[in-house]
Amino acid sequence: MLRLPHRRRGRRGRARGALLVLLVTVALADSATLAGAAVLHARHLERVSGTNAVTAPSVTSERRTGAFTATIDYASLFSAEGHQVSSKVAWDDDWFFQDPTSYNHELAHACAVLSAVANAESAYYQQGSTSPAYAEHAFAELGFEEVSTTSYRYRSEVVDEVLGLLDGTDVVAYTVATKHVRSSVTGEERLLTVVVVRGSYGSEWLSNAKIEDASDEAGSGDHLGFTLAAEEIVADLEARAAETDPGVGRAYLFCGHSRGAAVATLLASYADGAVGPSGTRADAIASADSVCAYGLATPNCTSATDARTARYDNIFNVLNPSDVVTMLPPAAWGYGRYGRDVWLPQTGDDALSDAMRASYEASMGVECPVRAEDRAQAEGLVKDVTAAVGSLEELFSPGGLLAFAQACVSADVPQLLASHYPNSYIAWLDAAVPEDLAIS
Repeated sequence: MLRLPHRRRGRRGRARGALLVLLVTVALADSATLAGAAVLHARHLERVSGTNAVTAPSVTSERRTGAFTATIDYASLFSAEGHQVSSKVAWDDDWFFQDPTSYNHELAHACAVLSAVANAESAYYQQGSTSPAYAEHAFAELGFEEVSTTSYRYRSEVVDEVLGLLDGTDVVAYTVATKHVRSSVTGEERLLTVVVVRGSYGSEWLSNAKIEDASDEAGSGDHLGFTLAAEEIVADLEARAAETDPGVGRAYLFCGHSRGAAVATLLASYADGAVGPSGTRADAIASADSVCAYGLATPNCTSATDARTARYDNIFNVLNPSDVVTMLPPAAWGYGRYGRDVWLPQTGDDALSDAMRASYEASMGVECPVRAEDRAQAEGLVKDVTAAVGSLEELFSPGGLLAFAQACVSADVPQLLASHYPNSYIAWLDAAVPEDLAIS
């Protein structure tokens, strides 16, 4: 199992923790908030005892093999009121016997939809919700035999978000689905494991600020918050691998959007030979016969100097050039991504952009909010940030956070994030063909 070295929980982490304790102490000063503290304590006890959480769903799936098309249903925060989103995806079991270093546009689209489903799954795990178990139904449509979303338990309620804020837990919610696939060419059989990591949810946003300093790299140089989340998934995969038939070949697909994309690409990097947080590779992933990763809206997540080498060519980061999240943490601070970047077209007033907007409106029921000028605004914000704060160390200096806040104060955040949300990516992948994309 991967173990996090003690050194990573350093001076800055303790300083932030002390500040958080102080703020919480002040917040608990009145009786109303003390009552809230009692609720949080009760929820903590429920977590420990495993009680009072929504039960994981049970969904029956039909065995589907080979190549087919499926309709995947899910919910999206910015769709029309009461509007359920549906996307058609292509699927082919043969993909997992092909060269994982060749970009697969249909697989990228399927991963974009599954990543949106991962966000929608959270609603099922909220008490009293009537939301369907979107992830289980999605994988049932794709013919998967087993689906697990148990990590969403105690990680989808508002009270759980508050607890995560207070205890600093870098939790992660994710779906693990398995299916036996067979090559139509050779007859070879493999056990396919798909891991879809949920994007930032509630207090998990704080994990995005736990950045490993590129200047004091002693190990992998990976983003600390994303690494902690990946560590939990690796432990789960190790346990699952120990229970499977070692004589059956294994294939892994990792995907996610935003924070989920960063974690997914780190998982794939471990399989490709990157040094994990324990200083070793992860056995469960390293034993795979085939590994690929498709991250959507992947932020910069590593300062590893070899992250762009051919070793990681099975990792694809699908990026919107107008998406500010893909520009953070800034490259000027020494950060980048594992694998290769697949650039979607630039939003403009051309026919391809019109097709993207039409796809967005058809699925979401509302007009696409993305604008042609979004890229210039996103790049301008990052330029202002790096001009005000020259490095990660400077960010955590006494005046660094103030300078950072001042650089961001005039940003139109809702508009900047329009190019970041999952359905903007899905619409672009619907409208574009591989020839419209640039891979670097």
